[in-house]
Amino acid sequence: MLRNRSINSVIVFALMALLTSLSAGCGLWDTVQARQLARDGNDLYKRSDYKGAVEKYLEARSLDPETPNLFLNLGYAYFSIYDMGEDETAAAKAILAFEEYLKRQPEDKDVQVFLIKTLLRAAPSDDKMADRALNTFLDMLKKNPADHEARQYLITLFIECKRYEDAVRFFGKDLENKPDDVETMKILAIIADKSKMTQAAVDWYWRRAEALSAPEKKALMLYEVGTYAWNLLHYQPRRHVGIEAIKLADQGIEACRQAMALKEKYAEAMIYGNLLFLKRALYDADEQGRFIAQARAFEMRKAAGAILAERKKQKQAKEEKAKEGNEASDSSEAKPKNDEKKTKTDEPAKTG
Repeated sequence: MLRNRSINSVIVFALMALLTSLSAGCGLWDTVQARQLARDGNDLYKRSDYKGAVEKYLEARSLDPETPNLFLNLGYAYFSIYDMGEDETAAAKAILAFEEYLKRQPEDKDVQVFLIKTLLRAAPSDDKMADRALNTFLDMLKKNPADHEARQYLITLFIECKRYEDAVRFFGKDLENKPDDVETMKILAIIADKSKMTQAAVDWYWRRAEALSAPEKKALMLYEVGTYAWNLLHYQPRRHVGIEAIKLADQGIEACRQAMALKEKYAEAMIYGNLLFLKRALYDADEQGRFIAQARAFEMRKAAGAILAERKKQKQAKEEKAKEGNEASDSSEAKPKNDEKKTKTDEPAKTG
């Protein structure tokens, strides 16, 4: 009986100590509550009640911010709200949540990538997010200049956010070290175009051509100036009209002419020269100017047609020659040799 009383006393003392510690704010009860709230948030998230999930996660955070995966799930919930277009500010909140998670789990590559994609998604409509993304990618390249993915993220950011000036500052260093880097120039041309800076884009395409000395390659770069000008006038007709459209067409025509001078029988450049003259005629207010442009277009189209017809004829002749060669090879089968002499050993002997 005494022993049982002792045991009961120990149990009562332990319970009293636990209650005392909980009421004193040791955190154990908060942790239990926080985990339950996080589970409730997960259930709401699965039912696509993302706002309800966020409320539960935030409650849990106030009780115990170290609840496992709390910030990760909070980030996903905020991103889902943003993705549905319900709250533009939710992207920034998602990013903050992902960053808090990565402080605790820095090796989680999947979340790192998702954070970057969230930045890129939000950046075009939010200058603060664009600045944050820019600094993030620059920091990545500072830590590892050979980080190809960070460089691609940066290019995507420049294009999507139309940050031409930032792109020039960043890639300018590359061009200082390698003035003939035509690939970097093309990237800058694309970013300028997306930023609605047409003349800057044309200038970069021209600069690519000027950086090369080999006639064939230079002609190709000049041809690209012409195709860029025509594509812009044809597929985005409202972007440039009147004098601006004529100026763009003239630059494309001149590029095609120079390409034709460098490469003999350059039918492709002639075709685009023809198309650009026709575009020019559409915008020229002067009747004589339109007549001249149409005449030049006809001349180039005729010259290109003759070259293409000659190419087709040469191709057909080559195919015919190859066909004749194959037929001759098939008909000249090897004949079996028969050098063996007939013997008369098996024939009956003649009698006299």
